[in-house]
Amino acid sequence: MKRVLMVLAAVSVLLPASLWAQETPKAELFGGFSLLTNKSGTDPRITAPGWQAGISANVTQRFAVVGDFSGNYKNDTDCPSCKIHTFLGGVRVANRAEKATVFGHALLGGSRFSASGASQTNLTLGFGGGVDINTSDKMAIRIVQFDWLPTKFDNGTGGSDWEKNTIRFGFGVVFKSGSK
Repeated sequence: MKRVLMVLAAVSVLLPASLWAQETPKAELFGGFSLLTNKSGTDPRITAPGWQAGISANVTQRFAVVGDFSGNYKNDTDCPSCKIHTFLGGVRVANRAEKATVFGHALLGGSRFSASGASQTNLTLGFGGGVDINTSDKMAIRIVQFDWLPTKFDNGTGGSDWEKNTIRFGFGVVFKSGSK
């Protein structure tokens, strides 16, 4: 029995602390590239590149409160001077492992669409998720974030309709701060 205890004590001293447990960061800051695509009725498909940023406050190892922001831009004959900005907040559920974090989220907020001097702000939902590959305790690479963004907009006749064909992809870098 003494030998077993001595071996366990030696192993526990020699193993790095990072193998004992995964620490959950208090906050995570994401920044990267975004690609938004939309196909509405008979209109041509719009694909607009841009930026995406997000911040999350991890309440527990699995749950976080998140804010997500993006700006996508297009300027051609199909969509002259188009700008789409989204601002969303909600909750995220994550499954954290040593090498990667897989997450899903539900978001609520708005989007502002501007084109040729006119603009409109609309209620927007966001449902999606993604995968972060850990490069260190303080940084990860978001290899993909996928969001379906149904948006309620004014249909021009005094009513409103849901636009359900907007999808956004993002990827970039995640910076982690503190640990729980």
